[in-house]
Amino acid sequence: MDAKLDLGQGFPEWTELGQDSGLDPLGMQRPIEVIYQSLVPGISTITLRYRYYSLFPLIIRRYEERIRNSDPEVFRLFQRRCEALYALICTYGEPELGITGSDWAGKILNSVIAETGVSGVIDFRAGADPTAHESLRYLRNKGGAFGAIYSTQMAEIGLVHLAAPTDANPNPVCSDLALKVADAFAQELGETADQFFDFAEAGSITVASLANFEAMKPRALRPGSAEHILLKEILLGKSGKQSDADRRRRQTLTMLLKLSDTAKKVPRAEETKWHWFESVSSFEGDNGQEVPQLWFLYQASDLLRLAYEAVLSAALTLLQQAPRLRMSLGELTGELAGFVETLDGETWEAFSARHAATSRMAIREVAAAMLAAKNSGETAAQVQNAFVLIAMLTDRAADAADLIDKTLGNADHFQSLRTETHFLDRRQGNPADFVIADLIRERVVKRHLWVASRKFRNQRAYTFHIEPEDGLLRYRSDFRVAPSSPRIDQAVRFLRDLSLIDDNGLTSEGRAEVAEA
Repeated sequence: MDAKLDLGQGFPEWTELGQDSGLDPLGMQRPIEVIYQSLVPGISTITLRYRYYSLFPLIIRRYEERIRNSDPEVFRLFQRRCEALYALICTYGEPELGITGSDWAGKILNSVIAETGVSGVIDFRAGADPTAHESLRYLRNKGGAFGAIYSTQMAEIGLVHLAAPTDANPNPVCSDLALKVADAFAQELGETADQFFDFAEAGSITVASLANFEAMKPRALRPGSAEHILLKEILLGKSGKQSDADRRRRQTLTMLLKLSDTAKKVPRAEETKWHWFESVSSFEGDNGQEVPQLWFLYQASDLLRLAYEAVLSAALTLLQQAPRLRMSLGELTGELAGFVETLDGETWEAFSARHAATSRMAIREVAAAMLAAKNSGETAAQVQNAFVLIAMLTDRAADAADLIDKTLGNADHFQSLRTETHFLDRRQGNPADFVIADLIRERVVKRHLWVASRKFRNQRAYTFHIEPEDGLLRYRSDFRVAPSSPRIDQAVRFLRDLSLIDDNGLTSEGRAEVAEA
């Protein structure tokens, strides 16, 4: 039996990283998130419909003009009533997708219609009340859709100013650009804009009256209208002085439009990520290549995370099969390393050269084989393919060394493509089986224990999948190994809301934008 597990100096006091949900067991997600957040600023994985970027300026302007109470609780109640009413409007008739509170709205509508028909009155005051029981609210988060989902992205894109702790007014304020959007949206709605706020302030509306607000729905955004033109210019980074963030978002969205034109269909995130990864052939050039290169770096980094997590998942499989769900660190490391086929006397450098990608599709094929092996319970193939993938990625990373150092150079307290490339570079001449065992022990198993201990100490979140106990490692729980979501689907949804793409690919509006790019 191994001696008592030594996790190294400083354990478990470590720097803040990752999520407290246990979804990032090796603390490798944050550098990846930073890359894709820089490429689609103003859009997140939960900003689902673009017309909210018109609705909230209209709501905030109304509050500034008519209510002007600096108490954030007063603003929150007003905002939540508007959001609840919007959910009812968008769920009535032909329902819209991606609307906050749509499940709540559907239940309310079905209940009222079943009881009293379309003449029935919906009282949504309790549903909008942030102090009501969670079961009654349209959204459990008291901040509502604006506070919980849209506010930070709208601030990033330049539509709202969020209060600093020292500001006299703690409520959000429209930027000049947002006021233009609010004006344009109000023009589209006409007198129904005032009617919307009257119903929101009353906290009730008849079912039949919801039909009067069809023009507010996301699908009703009219191409060529002042609102549409403004929203399009904002999303594509063409409004006012363009920042670096605007430029990166514009180039990413233009790449999506071009891909949609080529494929003659709506781009899907997984295929898009691979297409961009495999299309980059050079890492030299000016800023015009920076965005494609960064999408390459995103995918390479995420694939490395998947490979490491596949090794951790395999470790959990072995522990789950072990007597009493326990193994020593040495036994676990040795069995995992034994799954990787190396030649007699082969160094890590030779192992990497033997497995270097021979085609642009090779990395995709190995990643698919690794995930397929995991899903089918073929643990040996899972680990073998994980290390082939690691070798392929670190070999490919050599061509992008400057980009990697520039982008990830300030994130060495996280594990990233940069830190792991350096880890393996320092061991190029060492026996491959020693390097593989070292990586499993130090960069996967001990790393997970380190990250989970930090989360427990700092956040009181218990995220251990492996638990140390009397010199042994004990299985606790499994986790899902899956690619990350880099906001591509949400960006595509926004392009669809602007009628730039549809099911057949690029529209005439979208083609005009590509021609102008």
